[in-house]
Amino acid sequence: MLIAIGAGIGLGIVASIAAAIASPREAGRTDERDRQIHRLGEHVGFYVMSIATIVPLALAMAEAAHFWIANSLYLAFVLASVASSIKKIVSYRRGI
Repeated sequence: MLIAIGAGIGLGIVASIAAAIASPREAGRTDERDRQIHRLGEHVGFYVMSIATIVPLALAMAEAAHFWIANSLYLAFVLASVASSIKKIVSYRRGI
C-alpha cells in the first residue's frame, strides 16, 4: 500500500511538471470560475469523506483486524477524491 501511495504522489508530481513544461504560460493561471469549481469539488469530496469514514470507525469499534480498518479508510480517501474529481469535471462540462 505504501508503494502505491508513493507511486501516486510521484506520478502526480511528474504530471504537474510535464504540464508546466508543455504550456508554461498557462501554468498557475486560474480565474474566478476555476477557483469556484475547485471549491465546489472539494466541498463534495469533504462530504463524501465525512460519510465514508463511518465505516472505518465502526470497524474500529467492532475491534476488526487492523488490515480492514486501514483499507476501508484508504477506500474512503479514494472515494472522496474520485467524487471531487467527478464533480469538477461535470462542473467544467456543464458550467457552474
